[in-house]
Amino acid sequence: MKKSTKILVAGVGGQGVVFLTNLIVKAALLAELPVATSEIHGLAQRGGSVSAGITIGANTYGFIEEGGVDLLIGLEPLEAQRCASFLNINSCAVISSSRILPHSVNSGYRSYPDIEKFIQFLEQNIEKVIYTTETPKGIKAILVNLYLLGRACKETHLPIKPQFIEKAIEELAREGFVEKSLEAFKQGYSSNGSVIETG
Repeated sequence: MKKSTKILVAGVGGQGVVFLTNLIVKAALLAELPVATSEIHGLAQRGGSVSAGITIGANTYGFIEEGGVDLLIGLEPLEAQRCASFLNINSCAVISSSRILPHSVNSGYRSYPDIEKFIQFLEQNIEKVIYTTETPKGIKAILVNLYLLGRACKETHLPIKPQFIEKAIEELAREGFVEKSLEAFKQGYSSNGSVIETG
């Protein structure tokens, strides 16, 4: 494992940013990897912008500086776009195409940005882009975060082996959701979806 891996999770309230952050931290602890996380930025209420930083490895600290992210997990494309300044040429990004329109767009005050242009920008400026345009049937919206984590675990430099993530899911998932949560993660890990490599 390299000296450290810095992860940024971004989405909106109701998508499970906080749960996914806690899950990654728990999995790192189970794998006996040093880990730290920042405080959650934004309001974790439904519809509000939410992001959290995680550092795994040596000299861990939760703060993520601009240009310092190794892996961006974007649960919503506009929220991922807001985090573009944290990426660098060696970064990887796993981004869901599922849009949740902010109030300013719903009210007609602003238009939703062209996400395809953002993805094209990433193609030209970072190492790898995983843009999920389709989520397998049977995966509920609240479990898309685990599907994306599965994709990240398989196709990026995430330094946590899948068995530790599965163990963390078993310990942290709500009662009655463990099986479906594991399935969402495993489907992401086994997915043959498109990957855009630029390096």
